[in-house]
Amino acid sequence: MGAQPQARRQVRQLHKAVPKAQHMVVGRELRRLREAQGLSQREAADLLGVKNYTVSRNETGETPCKPAVVREALKIYRATPEEEAHLLEVLENANRRRWWQGSEWRGVVKQKLLTLVTLEESAKLIRVYDRDRVPGILQTADYARAVIRLGMEGAPPEEIDKRVQFRLERQAHFQESQSTRYLCLLDEVTLIRGFGSKEIMRGQLRRLAELADNPRFSLHIVELSRLNTPTGIGQTMLFDFEEELLPTVLYEERHESGLVCQEPDEVDHRSKSFDRLFEVSLSRKRSKQRLLDMLAK
Repeated sequence: MGAQPQARRQVRQLHKAVPKAQHMVVGRELRRLREAQGLSQREAADLLGVKNYTVSRNETGETPCKPAVVREALKIYRATPEEEAHLLEVLENANRRRWWQGSEWRGVVKQKLLTLVTLEESAKLIRVYDRDRVPGILQTADYARAVIRLGMEGAPPEEIDKRVQFRLERQAHFQESQSTRYLCLLDEVTLIRGFGSKEIMRGQLRRLAELADNPRFSLHIVELSRLNTPTGIGQTMLFDFEEELLPTVLYEERHESGLVCQEPDEVDHRSKSFDRLFEVSLSRKRSKQRLLDMLAK
């Protein structure tokens, strides 16, 4: 076989081509089978009769795989009957219609958010740190409306309401899943500065205090007064999956897009930075007490 080209760097800025977690799972398995046969992406594309970028985008999840192409790839990659049955099952799941594909949400959210939603649906553990705001999964409706309104100055109320509804729907589906755990480092500055009004912030603090008793949520406050706190990691979302699905994925929200990173070195560096911040954060018990103290003022 020809010489193997350097693997495509697995850091993607999200614009029009938006990978979904379920299609990333399909792509990862196809890549594993291709590499097991010693085929480069270009060689595989020639054998499949498609463009090289089609194979590349299929493997990253940016372009959903067509069933006919997958079946042909399984033959070329000499997949076992067990591997074939498994991948076709994964593909069927990836192509299943999701709640966010309903017509009522068309045009409501940017494509980058769909990647985030699918990662939330598939992960077993989500680790989050945001210096600017309480993360969306934890927000009350009033807090979400205040955040969205500030970021969409001049937008009509009905558009803001639709985005709030989408966020609440996201929360509802996350709550229904019952399997994913959520570890959040809450920067105390976001709880002090806040959004909306004092009453809105009190409502948000009450919500966080309630979630602190939920075993699926592990909330830890990063104290404002603590010296030498390693908060330089910036906004971070790390998605951990069952081992056979995907490696850990790093997601960063940007102003006009998002970033998905699966580069092992970069993900490992961010994960270790998150762990360092976690180590100096308050415990779950002390974090809940801090929330109650803030409500008592």
